[in-house]
Amino acid sequence: MANQTKPRKNVQKATPAEINYAESLYCEKGMAPESIAEELKRDIKTIYAWRDKYNWNDTRALFDTGPSELRKILLKEATRIAKGEKRLDDNGNEVKPIDADSLSKVMKAYDYMTQKLSVEVIRDAFIEFDKFMAGIDPKLAYDFTKYHKMFLQERINMEI
Repeated sequence: MANQTKPRKNVQKATPAEINYAESLYCEKGMAPESIAEELKRDIKTIYAWRDKYNWNDTRALFDTGPSELRKILLKEATRIAKGEKRLDDNGNEVKPIDADSLSKVMKAYDYMTQKLSVEVIRDAFIEFDKFMAGIDPKLAYDFTKYHKMFLQERINMEI
């Protein structure tokens, strides 16, 4: 893959939709700026400029924090509370305790959103689909099942 993508001739000004799409490719899909530039037929410098201007790295970090990482943070905080320890910042200064009620509401909303695409939900949908396909084309259903298992393993590995 080339390091730079040739810019389009008569390059049009980017629309907000194009920038949002590029951001989703970078933050949610984890694509490299070079790949995004290639897909959008934009100069690589443009993608880097958007990334820096709109703080995509901060957003990407949020997407990289999966449910298992959040659970670790919550368990660590619960252990600190159970031991009666004070909450400290990186410099050892005491900071305001976490509002448990607010945190509970945020986690409930987060759990609700992530449950829609949890490994368990995907697995259940694949099982139903595979049973459906087995009644139509057993050989094809068998082939799909292999790929479904591979996909589920990939999703499990993403959460670790």
